[in-house]
Amino acid sequence: MKNSSFISDSVFEMSLYYTRKQNKTKELFFKCLDQDKDEEYFKTELEKIWGEETEYIEEQITIFREQLHKQHTSTKLGTIIIAGLGITKQLIDKTNKQFINKKIKEYSVRINSPLLQTDKQDYLKKLVPKYTNDTKGYYSNGKLVRNVSPRTYNSMVYNTTLTRNGWIQTLNDGEELNQRLYYIPFHIFSCPYCMSYQERIFTREECIRMLGTDNEGAEEILHPNCKCVLAFYDNDNPLREIDFAKGEEEYYIRQKVNSLTLKKSEIANDIKIQKSLGNQDSVDKLNAQRNKINKEIREQKEKLDTREKQVSVTAIKRIFQ
Repeated sequence: MKNSSFISDSVFEMSLYYTRKQNKTKELFFKCLDQDKDEEYFKTELEKIWGEETEYIEEQITIFREQLHKQHTSTKLGTIIIAGLGITKQLIDKTNKQFINKKIKEYSVRINSPLLQTDKQDYLKKLVPKYTNDTKGYYSNGKLVRNVSPRTYNSMVYNTTLTRNGWIQTLNDGEELNQRLYYIPFHIFSCPYCMSYQERIFTREECIRMLGTDNEGAEEILHPNCKCVLAFYDNDNPLREIDFAKGEEEYYIRQKVNSLTLKKSEIANDIKIQKSLGNQDSVDKLNAQRNKINKEIREQKEKLDTREKQVSVTAIKRIFQ
């Protein structure tokens, strides 16, 4: 599914975008502590890093629309997407403000700590690995599950927005082509809620009802971070039996590479910070971690290459059978 892969790639780009912001924030945090900058200075510089958020989101949504090469013409669907984009901006803006405020408060505590003046180098050296970006509470059924970073939360919100945009675009195209029936293809690692909807046929009206009127959706499907795409149903292509195992390894490998790439970026930032603080022993340990991650990324990519070659060989054999 082209929409699915495009959404996945776009969400990873969003993750990289917020990784850079979080890294810059951490670097600023320790640079200011090391140079004894006051709280107002830190606040001003921090707000510079986290500015222009709405413009970035609007830009990414525009890219997504251009990728689909269509404009929304249905009044009802247009209303849904406009409302959804508004909610997305509000959620991301709120998350970023919470992060900024918590970092300002944290900086205020650290800059006024007697330990900072007693033995600054040792204090900051030990503080670097304790620093966290996980400032946003993630709740399920009214209970706090865990705290997550702006990168994690905003990427989830962005994924949900693009997924809903994809549904709306498919329905919009279907309206122009007089397509009445749709289905939701199975995807790897589906949640139990989505599984009950996959590889089933739905009418256009049912799909619009599932979209709902806000970013949550009217049903269990299209929940936050949902990855279910919508497709035209064609009688010539029968629905398939759901098989969890098929493609699971490749999906896992790609997710693993993405996760390691983000982790490597964070370690590189910590190396930069520890080096600026004159902590060479910490730099050496972090370099060893980075080398280990680089090795693991290479190994995972080799697995992907092997799988792709196997698929190519299988395809060639089928041609000549």
